[in-house]
Amino acid sequence: MVFKWPSEWRDSDAMSYFISDFASTSVRPSRKLNFWSNLICAVCQYRKTPFVTISELKRCLSWRGVPPQCLEGVLEEMQNKRTVLKLEKLTETWSRWGLGVLASPLTSVWRRIVPDTSEQKFVVVSVLEECRSKVMNSVYHNDDLLFTIQEWNNLMLTFVHPSNLENLNNYLGFRCDIVMYGDPVSLVKVRAPDEKVVSSISQVDIAIGKAKATRDALCSQIKQLGGKVNDLLTAARKATNKNAALYHLRRKKLYERSIAKWEGALNNTESLLLQLEESQHNKTILSTLKVGAEALKQNKVSLNEVDDIMDQLDEYKSYEDDLNSAMTSLDTNVDCDMSLSEELANLLADNSEPPPKKQSQDREVIDLTLEEEGDIPDNTRLQDNMLSSEELAELYSIQEELDNAPPPPEEFDEVEHPVEREAPPKEMLARLSPELRRKPGRKLVGTLME
Repeated sequence: MVFKWPSEWRDSDAMSYFISDFASTSVRPSRKLNFWSNLICAVCQYRKTPFVTISELKRCLSWRGVPPQCLEGVLEEMQNKRTVLKLEKLTETWSRWGLGVLASPLTSVWRRIVPDTSEQKFVVVSVLEECRSKVMNSVYHNDDLLFTIQEWNNLMLTFVHPSNLENLNNYLGFRCDIVMYGDPVSLVKVRAPDEKVVSSISQVDIAIGKAKATRDALCSQIKQLGGKVNDLLTAARKATNKNAALYHLRRKKLYERSIAKWEGALNNTESLLLQLEESQHNKTILSTLKVGAEALKQNKVSLNEVDDIMDQLDEYKSYEDDLNSAMTSLDTNVDCDMSLSEELANLLADNSEPPPKKQSQDREVIDLTLEEEGDIPDNTRLQDNMLSSEELAELYSIQEELDNAPPPPEEFDEVEHPVEREAPPKEMLARLSPELRRKPGRKLVGTLME
């Protein structure tokens, strides 16, 4: 992966401005400060080196062989913003910070008298925190918190330059992310995800670490002997005489026996390591179950408390029912109710009166449809002998004349008076016999003149 320089890096006029020193130490342009601050962070991230010196930065950030003249001022501004720190201040505690504040005036005067020619190492905080986050995430992804020093260094080299291993380990130890064991260091334990501080190394951890170291040594030994076996087999094939070939084959046989012995030891070591790790897991499970049992004891609910809660709920429900019944039984204005009742009675009386009949200028036609027997109530049926034979004959003749009469024209050019016919009396219609009214299809039409 090639580092991508900013677009201003190819602009001669812009870079002539950027590599020049600040005109005034009191006023420093933000454009130049932002350019070099972002470029320093990007270069350190690309090189995996959160720990840098001024000379290294000048060598990396030289433009056409010319180092930036404003680099000291940029680093000073970055220190004021806490984006860059001196290495000795990275793990500074409150007590050391207080002593540093008290001694800072004397230190500044001393540095003016005797210039500091040593290589001052700085720390880019953002790059350091990114390396720390990557290392911890990789550890949690593998789900193994105990490492030999060789395993730990191999893991760290994927995220940081080899020259920064010691400084990064010191920083992780200061943040209580790791703890190291042995002199020289042989074991590294990482903080668990649910812990704020890494736990101390126990005897089981030490045993697991030694088993891992033995396993790694045996694997390396077996791999080395396997390579020697392959070399002896190749030499035996290339031998010019029989005795030389037999010599190489004898040595190969000895190495194969050693490999078989080391493989047996490796199997025993891996079995022991598996048992130790299983005991560690059992301990973790047991502690988890213990914590869960304590939590259940604290959250235990007695039956008396449940009964009290249910009684309170019943009491509240009865109170709500009483409140609802009281709200629905409120008295209203009696006078208002009586006036509304009278008005309703008047409306009903008005609606019960029959509507007036429509009067025509000439006549009113009444169509009486004879109902079937089931449609006429029993108490309203008439007797057969209420009309005489002469009256019935007259009524039938009037019906036939009305049926044979032509329909009236729709439009009249002049007013014509219809022929007045004598209508049968209403008493005659009322006395119509039930047999006649029960004849299906019979229609009686009476014309009543005004």
